[in-house]
Amino acid sequence: MNDRLRHRGPDDEGYLFADSGGVHLIGGSDTPPAVFDTDTASRPRGQVAQRGDLEAGVSMGHRRLAIVDLSPQGHQPMRLGALHIVFNGEIYDHVERRAELEALGWLFTSSSDTEVLLAALAQWGVDALRRINGMWALAVYDANRRRLTVSRDRYGVKPLYWWQGADGELAFASEIKALLAHPRIARSADFQACARFVDDGPDAWAESTVFTGIRRFPAGHWAEIDVDRPAVLAPQRYWSPSAADPATLATPFAARRADALAEEYRSILESAVNLRMRTDVRFGTALSGGLDSSQIATMVNVELRRRGVQEKQEVFSSVYCGTHLAAPAFLAALRSADESSFIRSVVTRLDVRSNTIEPDWHHIPAAHERMIWALDTPPANTLMSSWHTYALVARRDVIVTLDGQGADEQLAGYSRYLRNWLTHAGSAAALAQARLLLRNTRGCGAAIGVGLAAHALRRLAGTRSVAAVARRLGMGGDPSLSLPEILNRDFASHLQNLLHYGDQSAMAWSVESRMPFLDWRLVQFLAAVPSAYKIHDGWTKWLARHAMRNTLPDAVVWRRDKIGWAIPEPAWFGPGAPLAQWLARQIDASAFAGEVAACAGVDRRRAPLAVRLRLLNLATWHRLFFEEPGTPGRSLGRDVPDEAIA
Repeated sequence: MNDRLRHRGPDDEGYLFADSGGVHLIGGSDTPPAVFDTDTASRPRGQVAQRGDLEAGVSMGHRRLAIVDLSPQGHQPMRLGALHIVFNGEIYDHVERRAELEALGWLFTSSSDTEVLLAALAQWGVDALRRINGMWALAVYDANRRRLTVSRDRYGVKPLYWWQGADGELAFASEIKALLAHPRIARSADFQACARFVDDGPDAWAESTVFTGIRRFPAGHWAEIDVDRPAVLAPQRYWSPSAADPATLATPFAARRADALAEEYRSILESAVNLRMRTDVRFGTALSGGLDSSQIATMVNVELRRRGVQEKQEVFSSVYCGTHLAAPAFLAALRSADESSFIRSVVTRLDVRSNTIEPDWHHIPAAHERMIWALDTPPANTLMSSWHTYALVARRDVIVTLDGQGADEQLAGYSRYLRNWLTHAGSAAALAQARLLLRNTRGCGAAIGVGLAAHALRRLAGTRSVAAVARRLGMGGDPSLSLPEILNRDFASHLQNLLHYGDQSAMAWSVESRMPFLDWRLVQFLAAVPSAYKIHDGWTKWLARHAMRNTLPDAVVWRRDKIGWAIPEPAWFGPGAPLAQWLARQIDASAFAGEVAACAGVDRRRAPLAVRLRLLNLATWHRLFFEEPGTPGRSLGRDVPDEAIA
């Protein structure tokens, strides 16, 4: 199981086995010699390959991507008295929590955030999870109480999957492919879940997965297990965001209040960025050219200069200039996904070192297979922009990126939110805002039309009628919901897909993606910001634009379009495009995809491109995980050959 996760942590490995004779800490072939030689409470004794005689009621494995305290002191499983932890993620405020714990009498032997987390759990129990600022999936074994505690971070940035057998046995892992390596876990596709995927796309917020019996551990939850009396796992919520007052959210716009909110927004985001810059390895920023990633790059730059760092910040981008596409007929479709001009404007303003990659369509099939194997569950599209960006990050020996994920679902960045905004606006405001939006925001005409129609229906027949019509039309993003309601719903659902893509795409290349917009302080703040400051004067995401004015180029701050790490899939897979026939062959060759398409009522040859790409992903997923002899998968990590990502 641990070998299947090597890409998530190639720098070290460790194991815990607890049996009637006590707790055994053991190393592996990737455990550095210094870890065996350093006298710590967590020092492993021997190699796992040499200890095949162990039979254990509790077993834990860990793969380390060394980021904070690169010394042997950061080895896991880490022991503190009777507590033993395996932990995937980062505690960003470990410096502050360390000082707090030292004042309570705790002594530390390392600068590792894991040691701080373990002490916090020993001191405060589950309340520690509410105190810390970070991302995590963790398991803690208490050898005295013979209990195992499992937890996942507030918003589900880090993945955690679990399986429970008929006899109560439990297995956990950061990726499904690790669970499938366990001999007791049967490999079976959930046909109905696959049909729902073809119809509606992925649902990474759901407990169930496309693998029968394998479930997601919910974000913001913890569970405690008595290893001597196994029972049905019952995750409990430890974190619930405080509900914002509806009257406050409906407060009208005021210029003075806008300036104060922008200042507070910027202050919290800067703090979130600064905390995520705590690392003992090289880090950079994934720069798409949009407002969100540009904000992060700007704040990183400001902090580097404040610290007196002379080395330029590294930024990484996928671009689409047409270098690899010979057919002129497809250049326009390709370049519609290109954000080079916006990237250049930010690079010039910040004076950073820009690293760019242009995916070559010839290598997309091989890259696509690796992406599907990395993600475990089929995504909505090919993810080739983010996939190649993280590949480039790894090639430049950068280990950590600070990325802009999570802003749109909090600041109303998608044009679909205009429907909800206009539906619930006053009549005069709705018409005025519609005119301004048409002037300032490209590609929003359909959303505005739906919003105005829903607004009229709501005034004539009420909100329930709007909801009924939306259901009858199969409309996503129900316009009967207010703007705060739809943002809250998307934050808990749609965003989970993006977090899943971000974590497993980055970790596939042994890169850790950190997301300042998912700092719990910022999430709480933005949840209480009135809607009038999120969509204002014809602009989506107005508060962020106002906060960054005079800091970023106007072309980025007041950009009228949004494409968001776009992928030129029509230029690669559309009619007559270079990979169109390859796409058709992959779908036609998959009996499983054909059966699912028939169940979903989809014509796999005439369906829209977005649906056919879901069928491609499903076909490739089923082949890699079920059909290939021995299910070998595809190699992941820093050592994947260059030609696989060119």
